[in-house]
Amino acid sequence: MDPRLIVATQIGNIDELYEVIHENPYILEIIDGIPFINTPLHVASASGNLPLAMEMMNLRPSFARKLNTYGLSPLHLAIEEGQTRLVLNLLKLDPDLVRLPGREGTTPFHQVVRRGETDLVTEFLLACPSCIRDANVNGETALHIAVLNDRYEELETLLLWVQRLRQADAESLEMQFVNKRDQDGNTALHVAAYHNRFKAVKLLVKCNAVNLNIHNQSGLTALDILQNQGEHQTNRNLENMVRKSGGKTGNSLPKPKKVTEILRRPISFTEHLFTLTARYRNQTSEGTRAALLVIAALIITTTYQTALQPPGGVYQENAAEESKKSVGTIVMNHKYFYVLRNVNSMAFVGAVFMAFCLLPAGEGYVWWFISIAVPLYVSYLVSMSVISPDTVWYFSTSAVSVLIIIAVYMVSCGGDGLRRRYLEPQVS
Repeated sequence: MDPRLIVATQIGNIDELYEVIHENPYILEIIDGIPFINTPLHVASASGNLPLAMEMMNLRPSFARKLNTYGLSPLHLAIEEGQTRLVLNLLKLDPDLVRLPGREGTTPFHQVVRRGETDLVTEFLLACPSCIRDANVNGETALHIAVLNDRYEELETLLLWVQRLRQADAESLEMQFVNKRDQDGNTALHVAAYHNRFKAVKLLVKCNAVNLNIHNQSGLTALDILQNQGEHQTNRNLENMVRKSGGKTGNSLPKPKKVTEILRRPISFTEHLFTLTARYRNQTSEGTRAALLVIAALIITTTYQTALQPPGGVYQENAAEESKKSVGTIVMNHKYFYVLRNVNSMAFVGAVFMAFCLLPAGEGYVWWFISIAVPLYVSYLVSMSVISPDTVWYFSTSAVSVLIIIAVYMVSCGGDGLRRRYLEPQVS
């Protein structure tokens, strides 16, 4: 780097900087062409020279993503030197800088977690929520780093943050983050167990998304690791805590299967049904989905109302004499009513099932649907059986209702099984 540019950068003189640029207009471009170099932005960030750093970001934003010969970006240096104000200003200009991998794949977000900068951790999460997805070259996420460095405030912040996410993939992201394994197959819970981090174990087991029974590459669960640590009182307390939360030893769990074995296994009926339903959902546009849901709701309302108030009435002839006998009965040709009730029931069942197929993907939606659909089916069944106390009809309607409910349940279980299988894989 030009000596005059070094001096201008060190003293933070913007006028001197432009004098150098005036003499050599290509000087910043030349610096940018070098793969690893300590740019003027690196120097300004390390010294906390905010005006010069902002000017360099204005002239050459690419400098912010360049690593020096030590594998550090300007943001890494600013964090390391405690230049909080400059860090926040760089964050405003480019929030994605917190995900920039430096030496050993360590991002600025990993760095603030390791240093215990709780306020910066929060600022980084607000500016760039996706930063929790990143892992270093050892496969360690911010959660691993927090446990390894006894950063319990940061650990609690990370866990509560990911549990509060409400985006479309929030559930899968939470499960992936808290159960992410490093290159040795250890989750954050494994690491906490190896190092006897009582508070870390306590925080992790309280998180519902944490899988307590994941095997690492040695085939050990967190409970196995704690049992192997000895008979110290801390170990026994940790062991009891994990066991009460549902943790088990590796020997008591089914042998984990490889993904290859799972994919080669014949597709079951539940998986097939779930796949068909998922494909139908994915192929349906939002506009079509909304229109079909409206149509399904109208059909359900109409058919249900027909079950409560079927067509027909009391004959007018000899009404005074026959009124007592006629009350509560349907005055309609038996054949016509037989056809009507079957067609009406088919429309009702079909509309409810169509509404289920149009639901957004997600286990929560399925269970909400079941909690609403089951009472509706029971109510419809009771209404039809009172109107037409035909034994065959009663049992056939019951069978259809039960089959539909079971089918919905099987689909929900199939989806849950696939979710667990691919989001919480076991290492063999």
